[in-house]
Amino acid sequence: MVDHTVTVLGATGKTGRHVVTQSLERGWHVRAAGRRPAPAGEYTPFDWDDPTTWKPAFDGADAAYLVIPFNHPGAPERAPDVIAAASDVPKIALLSTIDVDHAPDDDPTKRAEQALPPTAAKIRPTWFLDNFTIGSFRGMLDSGELRLPAAEARFPFVDTRDIAAVAVAAMAPDGPSGPLPVTGPESVDHHAVAQAFHDALGTPFRYIPVESAEFIELLMARGFTHDYGAFLADALAKVADGSFTIPVADTVRKYVGRRPYTPAEFARHYARTLS
Repeated sequence: MVDHTVTVLGATGKTGRHVVTQSLERGWHVRAAGRRPAPAGEYTPFDWDDPTTWKPAFDGADAAYLVIPFNHPGAPERAPDVIAAASDVPKIALLSTIDVDHAPDDDPTKRAEQALPPTAAKIRPTWFLDNFTIGSFRGMLDSGELRLPAAEARFPFVDTRDIAAVAVAAMAPDGPSGPLPVTGPESVDHHAVAQAFHDALGTPFRYIPVESAEFIELLMARGFTHDYGAFLADALAKVADGSFTIPVADTVRKYVGRRPYTPAEFARHYARTLS
């Protein structure tokens, strides 16, 4: 498979960095596409603000991993055009969301999915465990208190290594296509997540359910916008009140050949990275 070339957008991001690593482990040639070089892979210029960089990044590629950077102004709206620039790529894997089918018709992720060719894979993960270590809730891990408006809701939290593994499987010549929900092995509440980090790190960490307003204020104090905090609060509340359920999926076992990582395994892996 050394003649298999894949273009990876977001090669330094939560999922993209694992897609790069796991693709290289398969012996594939990896183009790490972005505005600056990634730690691994061949640097390939790609800028969401410069359409002249789009098609060259995909020319001759056998597969591509696409991530929409929602914190980059204008990128979500340009996603269908980027997908069009990759139209000659035989295997495309788009990072989508678990709830895209419930999104309004003008939702950027839904519009991106609709722009995909029939052979593409729609990677639909649930909530990332990595949000607690390098994402939106990282500051709460430092504080020792996970304060979220999630009540006692249970989520099948997923490790981004598993998301990447499914994406890499989908980018193989005989890989799966269509919607691919990606979850952890079981649904747990945030108390269990907090306990996993407490055990792995050996430091106090507990989950405290809070109201949405307090959660939004906490995120704003850490530099996030009110709209972003409100978006997360609403998504958590929909699971908490039962209006949106997230079933456990067998996608990782089916296409990767093993069970997904548990929160405890994720936390122990994270602890090892700190030593």
